[in-house]
Amino acid sequence: MSFIEMKNIRKDFGNHTILHGVNMTLEKGDVVSVIGPSGAGKSTLLRCLNHLEVIQGGSISIDGEYLAEEKNGQVVYADKEIAKQILGKMGMVFQSFNLFPHMTVLDNILAAPIYVKGMKKEDVLPLAEQLLEKVGLYNKKDGYPGSLSGGQKQRVAIARALAMKPEIMLFDEPTSALDPELTGEVLRTIQQLADENMTMAIVTHEMAFAKSVSDKILFMVDGVIEEEGTSEQIFESPQSERTKAFIQSVLR
Repeated sequence: MSFIEMKNIRKDFGNHTILHGVNMTLEKGDVVSVIGPSGAGKSTLLRCLNHLEVIQGGSISIDGEYLAEEKNGQVVYADKEIAKQILGKMGMVFQSFNLFPHMTVLDNILAAPIYVKGMKKEDVLPLAEQLLEKVGLYNKKDGYPGSLSGGQKQRVAIARALAMKPEIMLFDEPTSALDPELTGEVLRTIQQLADENMTMAIVTHEMAFAKSVSDKILFMVDGVIEEEGTSEQIFESPQSERTKAFIQSVLR
């Protein structure tokens, strides 16, 4: 069994099916980028993986444990304690940062380990400061999110997710809300995590970055995986006509 397995995932919103039997697997240390046009279901796939959305068909397992499993045509989710354990292995970074505006940068990072894990502030503080060093923002630790650029906010959001010591990081279009000149600093931080063998699934429109950082690329369109392969396969010799057309349009 792979480290992460999403099998035959179906996601419905009302009468509308968004994901039609999607499969995604990651081995430990893999970086998978999910690319494709807007509305393809890319973000929905990530949100199903970390239980922000409930699936209507298929199964999700992480590190050998089922978060959701289809039995007799019904999806059954793990009980609360097991689900909490499984979901605790994942950190997620969104497009819109989601920082607490009334908290300092440092307190934003301390919040989840203290309030979710019940850790003492003095035990978390060294890790929080180390993570701010890692993302190049230690000098901003006493500032508030409102004083930061978009790129800085996103790097704080990454540090905040890492403070929970996840084994898997999920990135949902982490640069889409940023000006082009701020995108690079966030991508460098993600590249650094890849170099440290963090398991990652990334939904992105940054094609050059996806090509350089990914072990595997999934091209999604209309709620299905149209094609998957290595960066070289997808970007240099795509098999599907739809993949070819998409790659040509974004690399023009």
